[in-house]
Amino acid sequence: MSGARLRAVARLLCGCLCIAGTAQAQGGREGPSLRRHHVTLTGGVTWTGGYAIGDATAQLRGNAVGTSAPPFTLFRAESAIDGAAGVEARVGYALARHLSIEVGLAHARPGITTELSQDEEASPMAIDAERLAQYVIDVAAAWQLPRPAAGRLRPFVAGGVGYLRQLYDERTLVETGRIYYVGGGARYWLRGGDGRQRSLGLRGDVRATFRQDGVDFEGRTRVWPAMSVMMFWEP
Repeated sequence: MSGARLRAVARLLCGCLCIAGTAQAQGGREGPSLRRHHVTLTGGVTWTGGYAIGDATAQLRGNAVGTSAPPFTLFRAESAIDGAAGVEARVGYALARHLSIEVGLAHARPGITTELSQDEEASPMAIDAERLAQYVIDVAAAWQLPRPAAGRLRPFVAGGVGYLRQLYDERTLVETGRIYYVGGGARYWLRGGDGRQRSLGLRGDVRATFRQDGVDFEGRTRVWPAMSVMMFWEP
């Protein structure tokens, strides 16, 4: 083997050793994480975005000449569930320092709004129909990303499924459904995170929620954004 090739192989070996050393060093300063086989309590405020639940057009048979006269539109109604703030609580169990299983409960009071348009005798208007009592119970998995983050901030990704219960008409009528969500967020440790002492910190989540059934005039799958800001504590 020539001297040039020997020098190239030596440089390659040195580069590999440097990469391995850097990876090991990063693993050593990986940052805070959950305590394995410990419970974490989380609670705070949440916000769910609004979404459409169906529209309809009221029409009459037109009085034009012919058998296929175009219909006459009385008005068009478009209904939606408004965005609303609420409260959320979660109980998690760390299967590993980077993986946890959670059970969550959220409550909000969103309103139903109907917009009327295309009325020849009135200008467009919005009607606040009523307010729902909405409950969501879900089971989720959260995986903390292994790459080091800045200081005591650690990002994670999460996904889950849940049960939706909506009460309306003065809580006399009930609609139920299912939700699925994916998203992520970050935890910021105020205390702990070294695997030895109790942890205390802040947590923020952003999710895309997919809903099936529930209050809906068309029976379609709906999507809405959700955000939450909470505190977590390992008792």
